[in-house]
Amino acid sequence: MVSTARRALLVSLCGATLAACGFKLRGPIELPFSSLYINVPPNTRFGAQLRRYIQAASPSVRIVERPGDAEVQLQILDVERDRREIALTAQGRVQEYELTLRLTFQVIDARGELVVPPTTLTAMRSLPYDDNVAQAKEAEAEMLYENMQANLTQRIVNRLGSTETRIATEEVVRQEQNGNR
Repeated sequence: MVSTARRALLVSLCGATLAACGFKLRGPIELPFSSLYINVPPNTRFGAQLRRYIQAASPSVRIVERPGDAEVQLQILDVERDRREIALTAQGRVQEYELTLRLTFQVIDARGELVVPPTTLTAMRSLPYDDNVAQAKEAEAEMLYENMQANLTQRIVNRLGSTETRIATEEVVRQEQNGNR
């Protein structure tokens, strides 16, 4: 009985400490628009992942299939993979690669005005390499690229929910209202 009370006190103390330091679980991100078009097909791994992240982060945003139905458009301009040798053995064989994934995107409104200018996000990972297990290392490289893609997708969603994006979206809405008067 005493240990249960101590345990409850310890859990309460840990909770209070976390709350005092400002820790909180990530909740939904309020995106500053109600509908979004994404120019990546939904049947690709990246397109499906991007849609899932956006829906999970901001359930109130509708992802539409036609650009004309959207308040804003998320345009993926470029996705580039790169593999660079960064370490060689004494025999001149590759010992380690550096994998890089670069993604460039922009967000425009229904009139074609930039809300988020072209932005390039980069993720890098190291891949120790052994040509005795080349096929396994290729599979590992693919998994690392998928991990980097998930990381960049999360960063896109965070950028969409940023204060800077919110201000730019509000400015575009204000300009549209002034232009319609």
